[in-house]
Amino acid sequence: MVFTHRIMEVNLTTQTHGQYAIDPKWAHDFIGGRGLGIRLLWERTPKGIDPLAPEAELYLLTGPITGIAPGGAHTCLVFKSPQTNTLNYSITGAQWGQELRSAGWDGLIITGRSERPVYLLITDGIIQFRDASHLWGLTTFEAEKQLKKELKDSRVRILNIGPAGEKMIPYASVQQEMFRSAARGGGGAVWGSKNLKAVAVRGTMALPVHNPSQAIPIRNEMEKILKDSRTTIRRTYDLMRWGGSMTNMPHSDEGHLDVANYREGHWPEIHKIGGLAYERLCRARSRGCFGCPMGCMPLGVVREGEFSGNVVCPDLEAAATMGSGILVNDLNAMVYLTRWADEYGFDSTSLGNITGFAMECYENGLLPEAKFEGIDLSWGNVEGVLALWRRILNREGIGALFAEGVKKAAAKIGGGSEHYAMQVKGREFACFTPQADHKQGLQYAVSDKGPAHHFGGKADHTQQRTWADLLTACTWQRRMIKPEVYLKLLNAVTDWQLQAGDWPLTAKRILLLARAYNIREGLLPLRDDVLPERVHVDKLTTGIGAGQVYPREQFSMDRKAWYGELGCDAEGFPTPEALKDHGLEFAMPVMESSRRAQSNDVLKGN
Repeated sequence: MVFTHRIMEVNLTTQTHGQYAIDPKWAHDFIGGRGLGIRLLWERTPKGIDPLAPEAELYLLTGPITGIAPGGAHTCLVFKSPQTNTLNYSITGAQWGQELRSAGWDGLIITGRSERPVYLLITDGIIQFRDASHLWGLTTFEAEKQLKKELKDSRVRILNIGPAGEKMIPYASVQQEMFRSAARGGGGAVWGSKNLKAVAVRGTMALPVHNPSQAIPIRNEMEKILKDSRTTIRRTYDLMRWGGSMTNMPHSDEGHLDVANYREGHWPEIHKIGGLAYERLCRARSRGCFGCPMGCMPLGVVREGEFSGNVVCPDLEAAATMGSGILVNDLNAMVYLTRWADEYGFDSTSLGNITGFAMECYENGLLPEAKFEGIDLSWGNVEGVLALWRRILNREGIGALFAEGVKKAAAKIGGGSEHYAMQVKGREFACFTPQADHKQGLQYAVSDKGPAHHFGGKADHTQQRTWADLLTACTWQRRMIKPEVYLKLLNAVTDWQLQAGDWPLTAKRILLLARAYNIREGLLPLRDDVLPERVHVDKLTTGIGAGQVYPREQFSMDRKAWYGELGCDAEGFPTPEALKDHGLEFAMPVMESSRRAQSNDVLKGN
């Protein structure tokens, strides 16, 4: 058996569907998830397409071991981002990916635009287009609850968008199971542009495995590693107690956590909103993805007061941008803010970053509109935060200014506000302050989807994360289970004969194609792979990072070295040799024309 993906192509305009034949060589060379999605984007979408046009495409993809490896239930959403006009991929865990495979499909290609709100129901190979007019306007929590009630099935798995996606806010998220997000890059806006409210799946079919007698022992070996290793026991224990936020206190101690819109890296009050505080005040139980023994999502309850309700311990990024990043030192308030973002379908990282930017502008007298509208955007003022967010959601008053993100907001505000706009290529920073964490600063600049703390600083780390995304493997587990174990399972499932040396080659192929795609869509590396001025000139003043910046000269050297490791020239373009060595010759003509465009840009002094 040669493994090929079972991909369903869905046209929302005509409400038709059919199987899309994937070239077996694509399956072998790009595996699945993020890799296959990038190849599809290059092949199927024209240069310069508007991310919110009906013809724009959205891919929901799994990998060959999704639903087989413990915790291997992730889904990768791949699309052109309305936030950056470049590639984006967002990962969400929980149950949906495994359920899609059990329903007979490995992925969906979604194109077109429905005349009215619609949701897709997929059950054991059958797809139905159903009216979602009654769901339009509901929050993600309400819509999921309503769908499960209508379908009379509590185990149906649902991806859906909230009002932010319906209104095409460019940093809208896609949610499942309340708190599980495919958040960054504006996937929710792409769904909203297609009038797609939700995709519900339910499956009972067996997953395809070429050699079960080999695959089952390997799968059991992986589970044993997660349960029995001393290192993984400790990490699992920490994750079950505190989730991803277990590291926000150490990062503050190390001096590189987002504090007050990235002007500091250490905050003495971080303990008030850290994992220990959450465990003491809110935590009820932990929940994991399908088949995972780790349970890295600590669910909880705010038991009384104005912020009462079900919550989840935020991940590191949300805990930073909605806590230390805006100086909210009330744990109940901070977890409520992250819940609000999930409920209305926002990327909490971008929304928190935008709020920090607004607060710094307000502090410096650059937002008279806020005072006119009666909004107090002083640091840490939760009432002012929620007032701003409601206006952003409805694009009302001052909210319309921030609804498109910090880059466009700064261009309108002026007055030096660009100095406070912590973004690259139009996408807001993640959770680390680059002045004291140069590796993160470098990846913010060169990442193929804009700032994201998982992308990694050096090219080799980036390659490790890339192969995990091709398999849709868990980001925590890839640090505990060695790559060769994943490789053995992949070969047993697919009947491929991949060797250890194929991992870096495959990862590099995807990274090179991603960079080539972004260049095709208008990226000029020396113009766009840059950091905000603050990172280079504003010294930190607190913690062990005090006095640090990321010197411009050092950044330029680091960027050049990263380009070289990836297989690019000093100007950031993939070299013809690298493209040829990785089977990407088809991208070579685009690189040459874009290189000339960058030369002209440099001559103009841009």
